[in-house]
Amino acid sequence: MTSWRRFERHETTFEYWEIRQEGIRCFLRWGSGRTPGKASTTTLEDEERARGHAARKINERLRKGFTEVDPPSDPADAEAGTPVLDVIAGSVGPYAPAASYLPVDGFDEVYRRGHSPGHPMGFYEYYVLREQGRSVVRFAVRAGSHQDGTVAGFLEFLCSRRDLAFDGRSHHKVPLPSPVGSFDHALFCSPALGRACAAIPGAAARVATAFPVFDCEIGDEDPEVLVDARIHGHASLPYSDWGRSPYPAVDMRFDVQPSYYRPSPKFKVHRAADVQKLMDVLPKASSQSWLEVRSFRGETMRLAPDTSLSFADVLSLLVG
Repeated sequence: MTSWRRFERHETTFEYWEIRQEGIRCFLRWGSGRTPGKASTTTLEDEERARGHAARKINERLRKGFTEVDPPSDPADAEAGTPVLDVIAGSVGPYAPAASYLPVDGFDEVYRRGHSPGHPMGFYEYYVLREQGRSVVRFAVRAGSHQDGTVAGFLEFLCSRRDLAFDGRSHHKVPLPSPVGSFDHALFCSPALGRACAAIPGAAARVATAFPVFDCEIGDEDPEVLVDARIHGHASLPYSDWGRSPYPAVDMRFDVQPSYYRPSPKFKVHRAADVQKLMDVLPKASSQSWLEVRSFRGETMRLAPDTSLSFADVLSLLVG
């Protein structure tokens, strides 16, 4: 169900509800005659669960008196042949400054745009075009960590692989032939996973994402749902900061009682700081308490109240 389905209800007020399922994600839009429209995205563990989630949501609306109507026209269809950069430039408001994309010297069909580069939170966007500009691979670099030579090294690698993020897979973790700054790998994300232009319907499915990473930041066998959590979740990787220290992938499950932490029987994505907090309370917990940590290589370490390992020992496992 990659196309939108629309449901309406006409009672005291007009209401609409729309849903679209693509891969492991379900997209929702809803509103009424009295309120602005809203939207949300739910990411499931796999496509089967996503299909089931969409079916349940549709049945809920039908039970509440909604009726399915013809789906809305998709803005992406109307702009399918328009170059991506033109679509992005046309999406800004009438009073916003005009977008300016400048070619990058030494690279074919690569453009750059600066956003307040002199500000501490400023950044540069890079777009590597393919298919005569009908699709692109994008990455961003915080201005404070931007170095022309480092970016050029990554562009040399990326330009010869600009089709990789569009091969139908959600992501690829690829070793770099030579370091880019301190990084040793690159992560390529499909448009759905990268969400680079999720707010621009005419470009959303045509903008993939790629950026350099440390080996320990993305699991070797990570499914899409874990990569999504690592780059978009509460413990998200600050991947536009190219001056960062390694931000290791941390999967954790635990039952530490008594404590303020609710038991988590399944591995979930966390930060290294979360491990340290639980290790601080573990020695005072009941003898049945436990904590398991999984590294990016899939190695696990189980800790108990009488474990003598330090946080530095655990961190060495996570960084590899």
